[in-house]
Amino acid sequence: MDVSGVSVSWGLFADGPLADAAALLDDLGDRFADRPEIVHARREVHDRLRVAVHGRPGTGRDTLARAVRDHLDVAPIGPGDDDADVDADLWIYVLVGWPRAADHASLRRLPAERTLVVLGKADTLGSWEAARSTADEIAALLRRPVHPVMPLLGCADLTDEEFALLETMVATDEPMPSMAAHFIVGGRDEQALRTGLLRRLDQFGILTALDLIDDARAEGRRLDRRQLSAALRADSGVSQLRLAVAATVPAVGVRRRDVVVDRLDRLAAAGIARDEIETALGRLQSGVDGRPRPRTLAGSGT
Repeated sequence: MDVSGVSVSWGLFADGPLADAAALLDDLGDRFADRPEIVHARREVHDRLRVAVHGRPGTGRDTLARAVRDHLDVAPIGPGDDDADVDADLWIYVLVGWPRAADHASLRRLPAERTLVVLGKADTLGSWEAARSTADEIAALLRRPVHPVMPLLGCADLTDEEFALLETMVATDEPMPSMAAHFIVGGRDEQALRTGLLRRLDQFGILTALDLIDDARAEGRRLDRRQLSAALRADSGVSQLRLAVAATVPAVGVRRRDVVVDRLDRLAAAGIARDEIETALGRLQSGVDGRPRPRTLAGSGT
């Protein structure tokens, strides 16, 4: 499925009450630049989607965060960035197999409507068919969608030397051994090159690259290094997360609206632009999802 036209950032506040709030906050920012409430609220109406990547250590969280940054128009928050994590709009939780007790506990703590679950390192399962089957089984257990992804492929950026090695392997019919250690052959320099390629793509990625080069040759074409890297990234499944991420936008809008209302509320309580803020809050009452929100203007007695 082509998802290249699915936008996840950032038309959320292009119109409607939050767009009005953005205009007001920009004006207030010019007049009261030292107010932290304005700085924080402006982030909520202007920033790209902030995505926190979670999961147990060893699940490839950093690699997935890089792939998400490269494929989606979002601002990823990597593991360990605890201060930024509290500002996350969306969480991506990484599994690398059947969920453990720690995974269940972590997922219970995250807002379901703003959390995606992915099966990372799906390439270790040997095929997309196996990865999708495993993801479906886990989804049935968790009672929520699970998306298989191959983050290593999502970060593929081959060097000239790695590309030349792959082309040579195809030209000489060198197979990719089932034992990765058997791939590290040759002199010291070649061993270093092969070790780097294995770390970059792993076994499944190398097999995929060899197939892509061979298929192109069979069609009378030759892939160059950039084309092969792009083809590998496209086969990672990370771009396919666009649809799932876009589906969370209404819930993200509710969260951001609530933050903006809170900050405007505080400004009005401090006597700053009270009439203008009253008008903006009146529009924000209904929220971006159409559901009424209780009005709690600070200092108004309501």
